[in-house]
Amino acid sequence: MTDYLVAISVGPVQSLIEAGRRSQDLWCGSWLLSQVAGAIAAELDGKPHCWRIFPSPHLNVSEQAEDGEPEANIANVVRAVVSANDEQALKQQIARAKQAATSKLGSIFSDVLDRENLREVSIEPEYWAQQQNDILEMFAAWMAFKPDDYQSASQRLGELLHARKRTRDFLPMQDNRSGLHKSTLDGANNALTHALTNKTVAKKLNLSPDEVERKKRILGLTDEESLDALGIVKRLAGKHEQFTPFSRVVVDPWLQSLSDDHLQRLNDLYKPFYEAKRVTAVKGNQGCYQKFPYDGEYLFASRLEASEFDDENACKALRDFLTDKNVVGQYGEPVPYGVLLKADGDRMGELFAQADNPTQSINISDALHRFASDVRAMMREFGGHAIYTGGDDILAFLPLHQAIPCAQKLANHFTAAMDAVIQNSFNNPQMVAPTLSVGLAIGHFVQPMRQLRQRAIAAEKHAKGNDEQAPRNALAVHLGIRSGHEITWRCRWDDSTTLDAFSAFVEAFSQDLIPTRIMQDMRNMAHQLKWLENENGPDINDIRRSELERMLVRAAFAHNHTTKERESGEMQGRIHTLKEHLRTQASRYSLDELANQLILARWMSAKTAKDIGGED
Repeated sequence: MTDYLVAISVGPVQSLIEAGRRSQDLWCGSWLLSQVAGAIAAELDGKPHCWRIFPSPHLNVSEQAEDGEPEANIANVVRAVVSANDEQALKQQIARAKQAATSKLGSIFSDVLDRENLREVSIEPEYWAQQQNDILEMFAAWMAFKPDDYQSASQRLGELLHARKRTRDFLPMQDNRSGLHKSTLDGANNALTHALTNKTVAKKLNLSPDEVERKKRILGLTDEESLDALGIVKRLAGKHEQFTPFSRVVVDPWLQSLSDDHLQRLNDLYKPFYEAKRVTAVKGNQGCYQKFPYDGEYLFASRLEASEFDDENACKALRDFLTDKNVVGQYGEPVPYGVLLKADGDRMGELFAQADNPTQSINISDALHRFASDVRAMMREFGGHAIYTGGDDILAFLPLHQAIPCAQKLANHFTAAMDAVIQNSFNNPQMVAPTLSVGLAIGHFVQPMRQLRQRAIAAEKHAKGNDEQAPRNALAVHLGIRSGHEITWRCRWDDSTTLDAFSAFVEAFSQDLIPTRIMQDMRNMAHQLKWLENENGPDINDIRRSELERMLVRAAFAHNHTTKERESGEMQGRIHTLKEHLRTQASRYSLDELANQLILARWMSAKTAKDIGGED
């Protein structure tokens, strides 16, 4: 028999994960991809003459919960060693693995279609099946190898899989009817929800307006939305309670600040909305949101006003609580912005390429699995919820003020995990451990999830910094303010000077030590000195320094503190340190970049809407 190194990739990630408008779409897309990849991994594990390499063979993929939350997700590329008599036998094994993925997807789709709440919506089974058959894209590559050429075979396998993806088969769509509304998630497939979005069709099916609205709520459909088969599955598959809405993560810091009595009152006021299916329950993430187990949309007065809930008494009672002067005075209003974290390991391909044998590759996979298994608990520690943890690929929701501390701990933990596997498995002291690049996308909780994910992708790419002098091993933050403008900032994890300064700015804003006006003053100064942008020399640098000093003299540090507090030795020392941080950052970055850094520091310090200027 011949040993073959096999890789199977499953997708497309674009439609399975990226296409979506709601938190549920993102959650369920990640879950679907993991379920399908897990079916392939299970087929290549435990069978005669098959040994899985990635994901970790110590991960029991057959025990991955179908409707709950896994310890770690299954990444969309599966690697294994398969011993076969010839290539024909190998192809048969690969075909069985692909069929396992197709069967898993079919099982999930069938379960959704058989649900009682879809039976009266006139979903045409023929077109449902056609769209289901068009979803998966699977690519396979393999290389025969002998024990002494495993490393070169592994490298060649990666090249072959990459080439196979670029030479894909462009088959025609099975559901190619024309003149129909397309799915609003990605515009690719024909919509199948005509009975809920077309009044004429609904009338023919004898669906009353109330019944149409009830079924639209089940699917989370707005008046402007239409869904294809995959979109419907994203709204209904799995247990909804396991998928935490972004709005619940966003409001968590505010809820944590409430007294037990106020929190209990809020729970009581929310129950009518839950009983009327206007809000969803939140039961996932190991129960860490159980003090208020609902999505947080109606904790914002503007969303409550737009709810169209016909129970006026329930709406008025909740509105009165949220606008009560004592409540607002004591706790403020919740911040409507949160963070989508997207992280990816740096130079992981180089590490796998260093493996001389399957055992070393498996050791790397084991380390990645242990890291991914730790991520969910780490996110909970910071009030967040991991959506996807597939090896070195992480996607998670986080509250605004916890995002950077969480990202920093995540990056440190990843590097330590990779350093350990290098020390234990490779006899090469020159090897450098892979690092983690992290992108943080800040967005309003009502923003379509597709837009927030695109911002997270851009932030991760910015962190990777392939065009930078010092690429990778970095953090990038992209802020999308609802009024329209974007602010970006990047810092390497080994730039302790800038990270320390940023942390000091965040703390200073949270304690009213640094005036918020300093951000605009810095921006104005950058505009006034624009003519110096391409100039250098002692005199030019003196101009920049003198303008900065003038601004620092005018700035009212700790202006909300008493005179006695401001004049204390401790306060004066802290203000002096802040000014030194500002001087140092101004000498290393442009004034525009420093202004962005200050703006982001203010946002990252926010615990109430007032902290970010009342952005709504």
